[in-house]
Amino acid sequence: MVDEKIELLKNISYKLDVLVALTKLINQNILSELKMKFSRDKVTLRILELADGSITYSNLANQIHEETGMAEITIKKKMSELRELGLLTTRRDGKETYYDNSGLLG
Repeated sequence: MVDEKIELLKNISYKLDVLVALTKLINQNILSELKMKFSRDKVTLRILELADGSITYSNLANQIHEETGMAEITIKKKMSELRELGLLTTRRDGKETYYDNSGLLG
């Protein structure tokens, strides 16, 4: 039973990897434009660098604020935009929301 579940999870993981690859291929131009746009934005780049699945929404915003001096509300707006674009993903654990870089920009 456990082996079947592991195989099923491996199969799902493989299919998800294929979907991500197809999404990147289909949207190469859009992703390239976003990459260029965000390459000039140090705050956005830092958000994507730090978002590794182990950092909470508040901690991410606070750390970027401390590093850049940018207002937290502006940082949170950028995080929201990145999430809407699918560049950040979230995972909830109790009351906390953790952020992860989706990897769409490479």
